[in-house]
Amino acid sequence: MVLQWYLLEDADDPGTTAETDSRDLPREVTTKALILQIEAIAAGTGTCTRINLAAQLDQVRIGAVESNRVSEIDGEDLDAWNVLNGNHAFFHSSATDNQIIATGMTYNLDPYCMGPKCDYNQSFGISPSVARKIEFLYAADGAADTLSVAVDNKQLSIGCIAKDREQTGTGGYLAFARNGYSTVNNVNAYTTIPQPGQLLGVLGFETNDTAASQTAIRSANDIQEVALTVGKKDLLGPIFPDMIKSFNGQYEIGALTDEGFFFWNLGVSNEVGALGRGPIPDQTEIRIKGGSDAGAIRVYAARLNTNV
Repeated sequence: MVLQWYLLEDADDPGTTAETDSRDLPREVTTKALILQIEAIAAGTGTCTRINLAAQLDQVRIGAVESNRVSEIDGEDLDAWNVLNGNHAFFHSSATDNQIIATGMTYNLDPYCMGPKCDYNQSFGISPSVARKIEFLYAADGAADTLSVAVDNKQLSIGCIAKDREQTGTGGYLAFARNGYSTVNNVNAYTTIPQPGQLLGVLGFETNDTAASQTAIRSANDIQEVALTVGKKDLLGPIFPDMIKSFNGQYEIGALTDEGFFFWNLGVSNEVGALGRGPIPDQTEIRIKGGSDAGAIRVYAARLNTNV
């Protein structure tokens, strides 16, 4: 295997309004990871948090045409994915007007290709026969009087890690199936997990979590419990979001801006045996029971897509 590092984009400037843009993925190699670096100028004297800056990327999509889209994830959720999987990416903020602020995140199409324990020798990644483009949706620059989220002149750089095709084939690539909605108290909602592949875990976010000044234990959150089901019958779980957080960790001060994120890790980086759980059976879903706050949530099935 010949390893390649290079820039897919050195400085894309979307201007001040919301915008959708795309870049071609490498055509002759297997892409193992994309490193998304956001830099901007602080507009005002508020301190931009990492979630404010990560949210300047509304979404990251693999496959620009919807009929060919194999993955999509919001910018702040990809940032949380990094932290919850041990990659505390670079972040710099400033409370001084007109100073540079910056953050970065990695989309590890090879589940092993991220962070300080990156293993380049695993046979995973996305081939050009699966998807030809990465698409990114920008949020509009914040107004100067919205101090906590205000930015000017943001730019996106994209680094690419790839391998040549001497190492033939790929065992699959990391894909996110997204669902976003508002929960209903004591009502179960289901998110379909696509086939084929191995389920690596469930990434989620609830607006009103335990840290949101709750006065009722668990039932007041947006999410009361999470489970994996087959044919509407629980296969794994139920389990509480706070219990998932206690298992997977990474909630020390400064790691995550918002404690509403969680990742139910089902074997995303196993060192022995297959990754995750699978093959994914037909009619596999993520069941979420809503709580009384009934706020907005996002949930992702993170899987190793073996349709290569």
